Amino acid sequence: MTGLKAVVRRGFAGGGGAALLLAGLFAVGGGTEPTTLLLAGWLAVVGLSLLLAGRREHLTVGGRTFGWPRVAAIGISVLAVGSSAFGLSRLGQFAVGSTMWLLTGLVTLFVLGYLVWFALECWRGGWHLDDAMFAVE
Repeated sequence: MTGLKAVVRRGFAGGGGAALLLAGLFAVGGGTEPTTLLLAGWLAVVGLSLLLAGRREHLTVGGRTFGWPRVAAIGISVLAVGSSAFGLSRLGQFAVGSTMWLLTGLVTLFVLGYLVWFALECWRGGWHLDDAMFAVE
């Protein structure tokens, strides 16, 4: 395993573990409101997929085998959709055109663009980034 690949995989494992911990905290301390349970479920899906991508070279689902970059791409895609929905839902709290409204909208769009780009990099196995970083052994 190359050095950069090891760093990326450890980052996925650590980020996945952190997301699972956060999901557990929301599930235990957040009550039974539907939005809290939805948030905990979303974080659990993201955390589990990133943890699996960081720890397993291959994952078999329904008789089909996926390499770790594809599993990571799915987790990052779920993260992109959820974080964008959360960011856009917060726009209603601010007056349209205010500084906070514009800042929230810009940050949401930037994060969405970055996460989509990185998910595509993982799915394709290195489009603009080094191919060795996404090698499946």
